[in-house]
Amino acid sequence: MTFVLGLTGGIASGKSTISNFLEKYGQVIDADLIARQVVAPKSQGLAEISATFGPDYLTESGALDRVKMGQTIFNDEKQRQKLMTITSPLIRAEILRQLAQAKEQKVPLVVLDIPLLFDDGYEKYCDQVMVVYLPYALQLKRLMARNGFSQSQAQARISSQVDSQKLLAQADIVIDSSGTVEQTRQKVIEWLENNNFSAC
Repeated sequence: MTFVLGLTGGIASGKSTISNFLEKYGQVIDADLIARQVVAPKSQGLAEISATFGPDYLTESGALDRVKMGQTIFNDEKQRQKLMTITSPLIRAEILRQLAQAKEQKVPLVVLDIPLLFDDGYEKYCDQVMVVYLPYALQLKRLMARNGFSQSQAQARISSQVDSQKLLAQADIVIDSSGTVEQTRQKVIEWLENNNFSAC
């Protein structure tokens, strides 16, 4: 029997650290990684982006110009939706393909690491959802340090995401990552042990 754990959290919350740690205990299906794969050079996704947005959204080597696309969609909801219409079905199909394969192979623990897990309706595929939470002031500080953002850039990134209180209200498990990495890991280990999951 496969247990499916949804994993989500805001930017710079420590979700990736937990996701990397959980790889020792099961299979992680990483939506961000899949999102990059579906728009890789020569992919169907990239061909659709080029047809929709124009060939100037590709670099000379034929890859997606992520900087240009990022600038286009960050301040324009209509353009962001246009991109999501192309990429979301491809991402969902690949996530569900990997999930079905893991269940077929009877993998004990599968982690769906998805930033917009609730927004995109993935909670229906999960037995439980773990939300990684970081208080706003700390999230701001970590994001500025990690990405070299100014305070206003970091605030804009955080405010463009799902409200953390909304995430917490929908969570089955909340991991507060405001302590050290080791303290955060211990909280995850406690959940794993309580649910009888051991390292692979």
